[in-house]
Amino acid sequence: MSLEDDFHEEMRDVYQSAGNELNYWAKRFWPAVKRKGALQYVREKLKSPQRVPEGGLQALIEAGRSDLSMEARVLKPKYRSLFSEAELDEARMRLDAIPDYARRKPTPPDEIYPDELKPGLPYFEGAVRQRIVNVYERNEKARDSCLEKKGYDCSVCSMNFEKIYGQIGHQFMHVHHLMPLATIRASYELDPERHLVPVCPNCHAMLHRSSPPLSVSELKARIAKQSALR
Repeated sequence: MSLEDDFHEEMRDVYQSAGNELNYWAKRFWPAVKRKGALQYVREKLKSPQRVPEGGLQALIEAGRSDLSMEARVLKPKYRSLFSEAELDEARMRLDAIPDYARRKPTPPDEIYPDELKPGLPYFEGAVRQRIVNVYERNEKARDSCLEKKGYDCSVCSMNFEKIYGQIGHQFMHVHHLMPLATIRASYELDPERHLVPVCPNCHAMLHRSSPPLSVSELKARIAKQSALR
């Protein structure tokens, strides 16, 4: 395949990852990419200066996953030769406009489950309830609804406590909120089936080692990579 073909496949993977991991399916994006080809589509989109994130980029920022944006893919060393300096500059400026709170950073071990929101973070939870970051993960009704539909196997490592520990592990499992609450910028209604996934405590802690948290697929990939080294 040519480099242009590789880029097209990469954009398809980005579209599917955003949909599967964040439940964000850009309805107009993929039909346009299929019609025009990824390279032409992206180059057209980069023609218009965009100093404030909007559209698909804004949605990915709010989910803490700007790494899934077309701008981030344009700037990958592998694909830079496909674009002009002006197009690369536009992609850089758009990503530079991302607010600091939405950029992924390591989380100190003693702050894996922070109880209070840090000052200055935009935060809405139903109305405006400045309580705990993990309120939905700790909400018994939401947790039970998620686990009733998705079961008690960890979505990352497949661990099941009852299978390992017997009755003492019956129906024991954490749930993880897929969209970082600190990056939600408008009130929304929690859907336990879409927004929560079952995870064991170990994997839950590892997901929160970054802020915004790692995605389930990212942590799975890290486990697979580490296993391959053994």
